[in-house]
Amino acid sequence: MRNLQTNFLTLLVLASMIVSNIKSQQLNTLQVPNEVKNRMELALQKANSMPLPDWCNTIELKEKRSIIIEKCIRTLYHNYIKPSGDIFHEGILPSPGYYNSLWSWDSWKHAYSLAYLDKDLAENSIRALYDYQNEEGMIPDLVNVNKKKNNWANTKSPLSAWAVFEVYSATNDLDFLKELYPKILRYHYWWYKHRDVNSNGICEYGCENGKKEAAKWESWDEAIRQDTMELLKCKYNSYSMNIEAVDLNSYLYLEKEYLIKMASVVGDTKSAKSLQDEKKILVEKIQKVFYNKKDGFFYDVRLKDKSFIMSREACGWLPLFAGVATKQQAKSVKGYMMNETAFNAFLPLQTVSKDNPKYDPGHYWRGPVWLDQFYFGYMGLKKYGYKAEANSLLLKFIKNSDISNPGETVLHEYYNSENGKGSGADYFGWTAAHLLMLMLDK
Repeated sequence: MRNLQTNFLTLLVLASMIVSNIKSQQLNTLQVPNEVKNRMELALQKANSMPLPDWCNTIELKEKRSIIIEKCIRTLYHNYIKPSGDIFHEGILPSPGYYNSLWSWDSWKHAYSLAYLDKDLAENSIRALYDYQNEEGMIPDLVNVNKKKNNWANTKSPLSAWAVFEVYSATNDLDFLKELYPKILRYHYWWYKHRDVNSNGICEYGCENGKKEAAKWESWDEAIRQDTMELLKCKYNSYSMNIEAVDLNSYLYLEKEYLIKMASVVGDTKSAKSLQDEKKILVEKIQKVFYNKKDGFFYDVRLKDKSFIMSREACGWLPLFAGVATKQQAKSVKGYMMNETAFNAFLPLQTVSKDNPKYDPGHYWRGPVWLDQFYFGYMGLKKYGYKAEANSLLLKFIKNSDISNPGETVLHEYYNSENGKGSGADYFGWTAAHLLMLMLDK
């Protein structure tokens, strides 16, 4: 009897090894530049040796997690670009063939995900954008191998401090932190000079060239909440939307928090004090200006009269991600995130609530799931103690999408929230980055 049991267990192990080998061969079809193959393999080893998240508690989930990790890491290195032309540091393209430049908020996300896996690539992905910081402190939307194609019409959401401090936390590279800290500080205050049209300490998305398209590029390209926006001329020849954005100001609050930590490390006590004072003021403004007590959700507001733009979108859970919401506010927002008639769709945490009249589950920013916004929502729930709820949404996304299918090597730009199908650019870098963060519990 014992021999039969031993033989059966041996067969199970062999079968598992054969299946794993087949899956690995399927994922190997994703081509990676020769110069980074060894680095990719090392990153895979590091990722797979990291502790399992608490949701990963079955053999099936462990196998799926392993597949997702490999798919994410292969995608990131597949998108690798070495220094060339007017790009002076290595980085990761958002999607080769679709987006052949380095975008700023993409690069921040790529760097964050690689912080514990590839120090040089994480740091250089950030440097590649800061190489082009201008005298005012602005970071361009994108940088290209031909700098004449760099986009200075707009920038992107301020997430570089979030990325830099994660890299520092993983590497303890004090020189890197000292190098980037003053640059991030300049960029932080650039927002208040160029995107705060009425100087009230609450910023707006905008642009440098007066074109609505460029202003929308600074945020979500086709956000419903910005359908009727107009542009206002600011000082310094910049333009702001006539909308104060809850997600932007949540990012800026979080940036103050990370800058305070950096200032403490480098010994800049003066800036730390100023940022701490600003942070106390901003938290009150976000809680009061953007939160609608009548229905318990955060919204963008019209600059003129502070009236709510009643389009319930994923930007409303950014105060949870930033840790700026009160406990009661977070509880109310959580209710919408878990509600199947709101944000808990077939693929949950989509960009627009299902009860929004303009909700479109497959149309760009108007209803699909984008993994960055999913991640912000997931982490926001965990920050306020709703770990079980967050995990249930992640498991639902894994179950109802193809991200754990080794035969489907493409990670898409966004995913239809009603049928789970991917759309947009193929081999999308920040989809890989945020999925990897979720798998590593970072």
